[in-house]
Amino acid sequence: MKKVFLTLALVAFAFAANAQFVIGGQLGFNTNGSKYTQESANPVWDSPVAKAMNLTIAPSVGYMLNDNMQVGLSLEYTLTNTTNYNRAVYALGQEEWAKTSNSVFTIAPYFRYYFAQAGDFNFFCEATLGYGIMGRGNNHDYSNVPGLSYDNEYKGVNSMNVLMFTIIPGVNYRFSENFSADCYIDLAGLAFYNITTKTYGVGADPDALFSTDVNNVFGLVANTSAQDLNAHLGNFRIGFNYHF
Repeated sequence: MKKVFLTLALVAFAFAANAQFVIGGQLGFNTNGSKYTQESANPVWDSPVAKAMNLTIAPSVGYMLNDNMQVGLSLEYTLTNTTNYNRAVYALGQEEWAKTSNSVFTIAPYFRYYFAQAGDFNFFCEATLGYGIMGRGNNHDYSNVPGLSYDNEYKGVNSMNVLMFTIIPGVNYRFSENFSADCYIDLAGLAFYNITTKTYGVGADPDALFSTDVNNVFGLVANTSAQDLNAHLGNFRIGFNYHF
């Protein structure tokens, strides 16, 4: 038995010696807003209609099994803040708006296979089995308009859990022995989502569970609300890696 364990240990050591670890990830931030201006003698309107902010942090760690295969684990956290203005009469110091804040956390082990190479470009397909959670979020409604004054904070209506399986093609570009970049092409992916949506707060108790809806989606780049939990920043995503 000792010989068996010793043999397995030597095989594992030799396997690890020929492997290569990869640390990478993505960091994304964007903000946008629109503005409405109405000029009149009394009052003067200068109102932002809406603004939004998105922050994404997505670290990952990988393990090269050989020149063509890689396994790993990625984590992703996305925060979204949105503000919609109903009224903003700054000349009179009046504001009326609604803010919504949501966060999404995703954990996804993956397997990557490199199938072609052209110079420093390496083409791959990546299969991911992930689980994502979107909480109910936080809402804040505010108004100091005379006759319409309120200041309310409350939880959102919906939460969502998603079990997902995706196969997405991509390309890796090697800058040097230690640095590379990945570009994922979500336009050509194959995806399956199992989406569970829970609705709260219909009735007297805002925290009472009202309904649970389970939806299965399968197709080429399944375009559903689950994409929010898949944490894809549009049809193309770019990540950077360090190899050691």
